[in-house]
Amino acid sequence: MKRFTLPFLLLFSTLLLCGAALGQQPGEMPADSVFADSTAADSALIAEDTTVPEPVEEPVSTAGSAQDIDSEEEIEVEEGGLFSDIAKFFRDGGPAMWAILVFLAAGVAIAVERFIFLFTIADMKPEKFMGRIAELIRKGSIEGAIASCADKSAPLARIIEAALRNYRNTERDIQNAVDEMALAELPRLNARTGYLATLANVSTMVGLLGTIFGLIAAFEAVGAADPAEKSVMLANGISMAMNTTAFGLISAIPLLLAHSFLTAKTDSLVDDIDRYSVMVINMLAQARKEA
Repeated sequence: MKRFTLPFLLLFSTLLLCGAALGQQPGEMPADSVFADSTAADSALIAEDTTVPEPVEEPVSTAGSAQDIDSEEEIEVEEGGLFSDIAKFFRDGGPAMWAILVFLAAGVAIAVERFIFLFTIADMKPEKFMGRIAELIRKGSIEGAIASCADKSAPLARIIEAALRNYRNTERDIQNAVDEMALAELPRLNARTGYLATLANVSTMVGLLGTIFGLIAAFEAVGAADPAEKSVMLANGISMAMNTTAFGLISAIPLLLAHSFLTAKTDSLVDDIDRYSVMVINMLAQARKEA
């Protein structure tokens, strides 16, 4: 549980902070745009207050400089940057974007924890490990084999250790000990992986719900809004509908891929446990006959 809590809190807080940064209020403007507006205002005041002397050719150069300033301002406005585009995308999606962000944060945290457990703790190169155990059993060093298993925290090692500790009992007792330990260890392999598919489906559903709300707002704008505000409300409703659907799919697709990948790895580990536990039971039965 401790291995799960740490990455969950770190990733959850990181994604929420990113969402808070992206969900800035519509009234907030980047510093570049504010600077551009102030520059335009200053240039306009200068152009109004300045009296142009004779000859008549002077206003032509002033108009040219004003056009240059306007073109520079347009370039500065167009260069909003990726962060501004993402912020606008997140803000236009409405409240549903926050719910999807929470589901994405939880899913990423679970996926990271499962990857760490399945690929580092549970995956212990069983061929090499079982070769060492088989060699110790052939030499009659059961205690050495138990010590080798005790050093590992993987489910396979604990199941093999349970079989070795019941070496002097009957084969039926060894099988019962293996089954009992398997019932305790196998849930560790499957823990929380199923939540990834659930979070992916919920993210998609919330995205569709935001789409419905956006379409409702768009239809209300067409039917009841003032002509002056109709286009703005219609654009906002369509943006909410499209953005929530897109963000829901952006969250769901990686979570579904992670779920499939982790499920395949879990099945592989379970197959190794079944194969090598039967192998150890047979080796112990043979060693007991030879003794």
